[in-house]
Amino acid sequence: MKTPIKFILIPLLLKSLMVLITMTCRVRWHNREVFDDYKGKGEPVLFGMWHNCSTFSPWAMKGEGLACMVSASRDGEYIARLASLFGNKTIRGSSSKGASSATRAALKLLRSGQPVALTPDGPRGPKYSVQPGVVWLASASKAPIVPFHIEASRQWVLNSWDNHRFPKPFSTIHIGIGKPIVVDRVMVKENPEQAASLVQEAMMDNVNALKEAAKG
Repeated sequence: MKTPIKFILIPLLLKSLMVLITMTCRVRWHNREVFDDYKGKGEPVLFGMWHNCSTFSPWAMKGEGLACMVSASRDGEYIARLASLFGNKTIRGSSSKGASSATRAALKLLRSGQPVALTPDGPRGPKYSVQPGVVWLASASKAPIVPFHIEASRQWVLNSWDNHRFPKPFSTIHIGIGKPIVVDRVMVKENPEQAASLVQEAMMDNVNALKEAAKG
């Protein structure tokens, strides 16, 4: 089946706009060494980012060969193509617990030392809520969940379920990596809610730290 032209043009247009905007911005990384350390050792790592910064995440991690888990929905098609334009791989589907093709693909990549990124509250929320499939994937792969977030000193915030945000021109873009969280099989099996709560807390700590940095 022929690909609709909109799925080609819109990601190209969005990439061009993102590149133009970010050329006017300052970029400040926080705790970048955490990612570099995992990458240097070739150890598996599962990046957890909230859905509201998923559009700019492929730009932030451009050229890193990150495998992004993206929804199989129509909106996910745009994000998947945008991610590939920035040199990232994509896995289509959700991280729901079980033997879905997307979960199996992500598990295989993680076990081979390939970093994978996903949105624990995507694709439809609720906002800032960690779904059980994420902690299951982390425990099955023995990969730590590393919080990842983007916050700008000046940004557009949409009136959407996730309050999606886009940096404004001439802003300072803060890209932050939080404290890695390790969840084991026993914890996930006996108390999955507690495991999800630990991940959510670590991710929100990272969000709040970047919000404070963006104020300065």
